[in-house]
Amino acid sequence: MSSAGSQRVVVAAVGSEFRGDDAAGPAVLDRVGELKGVDMLGVLASPLDLLGAWDGADLVIVVDAVEGIDAPGGVCIIDVDMASEAGESGRTRSTASSHGLGVIDALRIAGALGTAPARVIIVGVSGEDFDGGAGLSPAASGAVEQAARRVVELARGATAPGEGRCSSRDSGHPDRSGPRRTGSLQRDHRL
Repeated sequence: MSSAGSQRVVVAAVGSEFRGDDAAGPAVLDRVGELKGVDMLGVLASPLDLLGAWDGADLVIVVDAVEGIDAPGGVCIIDVDMASEAGESGRTRSTASSHGLGVIDALRIAGALGTAPARVIIVGVSGEDFDGGAGLSPAASGAVEQAARRVVELARGATAPGEGRCSSRDSGHPDRSGPRRTGSLQRDHRL
């Protein structure tokens, strides 16, 4: 049970410490540590590992590195539109991810199986270098603390449903027009 009452809250990270900024999710989860009353799944090798683990959850928070949403070092909160992503069949939009299949793909599978959680929020750390090799870029490393604070706030119920935003440390980020995604953030997120 979570501190918010009888809600089941699940927190997980996806990423690899051997792929540059893809290690942002694990780094954030390390900073968060344990949260009382929250099911901490730890670092998952693939978003598909969420299947089964998030069944019956009221809120799932997934921390992952993202690319193309915000300037490197930004932190994005993506409140996934469950009606669009978990339940509709025939969806063909790409959800390309450095993990092969992404969080949205896992959510669609769970929706088809009737096991999707009630709400999914993705805390994304915008990265810039996803090549092989250990270590976060300075931009992604600088966003870890902010992302960890957001995970704790979300898990404790500090954010109202439907809220989604990016908070870039660089006000001169590139134009974010282009493909749009379902969810309150409405940006092309490659998850």
